[in-house]
Amino acid sequence: MMRPLDSIEQVRRGVVGEFVPVVDPPLSRWLSGSLKLNSDDVVASVIADRDAFDSRGLPIECAALAGRTEAGDVLLLGINSRGNNRGHLDVARYRSEYLLVDVNLAEVNNDTVTGVQLTYHGLHGWVTDRIYKEDQITEGGKFVGWQAELRYRRGAAVPLDDGFTLRFSTAWEVGGEFDRRTFATPLAITVESEQRQPIAEHVVRIDAVHALLNIAHRKQVKASGGSAKVGPNSDWSQFWETNMMAAGANVNVTQEFPYLGLGDVAGIEGVAEWVRLVLNNRRAVVPLVRHTLFKNQTPEARLLSTAAAIEYWVAANRRQHDWAKKVDGEILPSALTRRVHESWAAWVGDPDQWLDLFWTSYQNIKHNPAADLDPSLIHALEVSGRWLLTSALLDECAGNKSPSRHLFETSLWNVGHDVREHLESAS
Repeated sequence: MMRPLDSIEQVRRGVVGEFVPVVDPPLSRWLSGSLKLNSDDVVASVIADRDAFDSRGLPIECAALAGRTEAGDVLLLGINSRGNNRGHLDVARYRSEYLLVDVNLAEVNNDTVTGVQLTYHGLHGWVTDRIYKEDQITEGGKFVGWQAELRYRRGAAVPLDDGFTLRFSTAWEVGGEFDRRTFATPLAITVESEQRQPIAEHVVRIDAVHALLNIAHRKQVKASGGSAKVGPNSDWSQFWETNMMAAGANVNVTQEFPYLGLGDVAGIEGVAEWVRLVLNNRRAVVPLVRHTLFKNQTPEARLLSTAAAIEYWVAANRRQHDWAKKVDGEILPSALTRRVHESWAAWVGDPDQWLDLFWTSYQNIKHNPAADLDPSLIHALEVSGRWLLTSALLDECAGNKSPSRHLFETSLWNVGHDVREHLESAS
């Protein structure tokens, strides 16, 4: 069961306490300070003495900062920034993206953990188990009440690389006053490791899954809760990560019609392959995610990065796979059109025209700044190129062409209609 976020909410408002960098050898005493969770990071401001600063006047370098606060024992992990405010009182500031609350500080070993979990509401197409049951209570042929039951299951798990495991399961939450109970069964995504690892190693793998969830849904996806454990036998503690999580995220939103569900990407095994692909080929994936999350880019800038990602992916596979090998007189994106399901051709309308327009526009943006380009056409070309690359990557992870067939025959049909209209107007 996920714990309530009361302590996290306290830190969001700001709390005071005592703090100490997790270093070896440890500092001789705890230092007074405050802690606050912002939308972008977690900031600890510590009133420090000279022993808390290094020879450059910066706070002592550390990967983790422990604290005893009014919200409970806390741990900042993966410290990414240090600063100071030298004045009447010397203040050392530490910033991080990761916060653990109600953690057993005696079990802390630097910034290492053995598990991280995020929970998401409203993503029914990605839940592996339905753990909520409800039914009417009938006596003597009359409806006299209602009964509900939540029962935990561990879900589905698959090994990743280097001793990590990915798990998809259904979490459960119960809240509200006794006469106004609420039940929730959010999707839980967990990455665990056999041995303690720096928390960033867990988060980078969950981030790959988080990226896939955002690609797969029509609206932006944020996690609303999380937990982590520092050791193999530790209890799970409340966890917050500032990039993938948002307060109240999607609690009242149900994304019932995603572009892709878990079954469309070959299940958790396909997701595990996606994680491996992201870790080894970030240049192919980053534009797909960035364009999904950040809409305020020009069509030209998006086309440049999408086309560059296509070039990278084809080049990365050229030696090992026949589909990526050079063909005389063929422009680069042709290789991907051979890789995906044949329904791509009907989806885009005229594949040859699309290839010519996509490649010519890409070259003009790079080499001909005076070219007269239609932003709406560039947008259509970029969106279609992005989905072409996305489907090719998902087919690679699934080991078949089911993802691209689902996208181009079913869930992306309206997008294809807009693309075809722009191609027809450009002819």
